[in-house]
Amino acid sequence: MFERFALGAQIAFQPLSLLMMTVGVAWGIIGGALPGISGSMAMALLLPLTFGMDPAVALMMLAGVYIGAMYGGSISAILIRTPGTPGAAATVIDGYELHKQGFGAKALGVSLITGTVGGIASVFILIGLAVPLSKVALAFGPPEYFALGVFGLALISSFVGRDLLKGMISGTLGLILATAGTDPFSGTPRFTLGSIDLLTGVELVAGMIGLFAVSEIFYQIAESEGWERIKGKVSTQLPTWVELVKLKTAMIVGIVMGTIEGLLPGGGGAIAAFISYDQAKRWSKHPEEFGHGSLEGIAAPETANNVVTGTAMIPLLTFGIPGSNGAAIMLA
Repeated sequence: MFERFALGAQIAFQPLSLLMMTVGVAWGIIGGALPGISGSMAMALLLPLTFGMDPAVALMMLAGVYIGAMYGGSISAILIRTPGTPGAAATVIDGYELHKQGFGAKALGVSLITGTVGGIASVFILIGLAVPLSKVALAFGPPEYFALGVFGLALISSFVGRDLLKGMISGTLGLILATAGTDPFSGTPRFTLGSIDLLTGVELVAGMIGLFAVSEIFYQIAESEGWERIKGKVSTQLPTWVELVKLKTAMIVGIVMGTIEGLLPGGGGAIAAFISYDQAKRWSKHPEEFGHGSLEGIAAPETANNVVTGTAMIPLLTFGIPGSNGAAIMLA
């Protein structure tokens, strides 16, 4: 095993490999920060460039895009309340609140550090636990996926607080939107209204843009006092060691949830992010701060969706079954 690891490191540290990874990360951050493109689309746009490359170098470049997009999605989520990638949808809740309070730079710093921690953790998980964890992924059948779906619906109660009626209405609307697309068992279209674009369902990023960005525009127009002025500068301020120590529980939760969700085909960063957000709130010493600008509310989902980048490769490399959309593109 050590010889294979040394061979992989030798290929990874070649000048061309480092250059392609740098290009991939830079393009991934740009694509992730632009709402509507998302990480998988950014990877697909660079896919034609890989046809003449060495397969190892091409995979490293695509992996760089995948990882860079995860961080890039948090930039627009924090600054303009619009997630650039589905995995950054949970980051909007506390990230934008911090930005309105003048702490947008610190929110970006927390996203950068915790995302890096999640990415590094995913590499070690991929190297050391690929074989045993792949067996766990295969053990998930229809009953387990049904239980996971029920668990996801139960999370609605933790987000709505005391306003249960609004939570039930929102959950029902989400279920209605989720029924549009192609039935996974029979292959027949459901509620597509004859539109080819709806055969794959309602895109999560497009839905988030409508729910967050467009609604924010109408809200600002309706405000009699004019546009809301955001305090602070748009920059990155790294958190202190004291703040990072306080975020350790949220990061551990993100690593665990991201590992579990990344193993499941179709799980992806969005599910891992929301489950991590909910669990971090339960384990936090200050759960009342969630939804009002909590650094833990950024750390948990950002750690989780970056862990998914590595763990989603485990079913891909062991059985050829991708654990996320980004991993599916690498099959090409």
